[in-house]
Amino acid sequence: MAVSLSVSRILSSVSLFLITLDIQINGLLGSQDVDQHLEMGKKLLAAGQLADALSHYHAAVDGDPSNYLTYFKRATVYLALGKSKSALPDLTKVLELKPDFSAARLQRGNVLLKQGKLVEAEADYRAVVS
Repeated sequence: MAVSLSVSRILSSVSLFLITLDIQINGLLGSQDVDQHLEMGKKLLAAGQLADALSHYHAAVDGDPSNYLTYFKRATVYLALGKSKSALPDLTKVLELKPDFSAARLQRGNVLLKQGKLVEAEADYRAVVS
């Protein structure tokens, strides 16, 4: 009975180890996928293929929702497409993840100004220059 209990504990520990290892490996592979989407988005953006670039930046955001740069790059494409209303949530997310990212704050201020939200735009502009 003691032997079967020990074997059960060992198997349980091995299972936990394998699950942890699988999660870590998937995280590493996911990071490579995100990097590939970011690189493709950059190339397509440079080639003026904004809709295709946007789809790669969508995939990058989905693959790594904690990376502020994925949101910023997607917002940049939205702005290039003239979709400032769609860029605003991404710029806000960037600032949630990295409050000191001045380029995102400046762009958000510009979007807010275009939307007539003068008080909020002024707050972003003041934060950039302070």
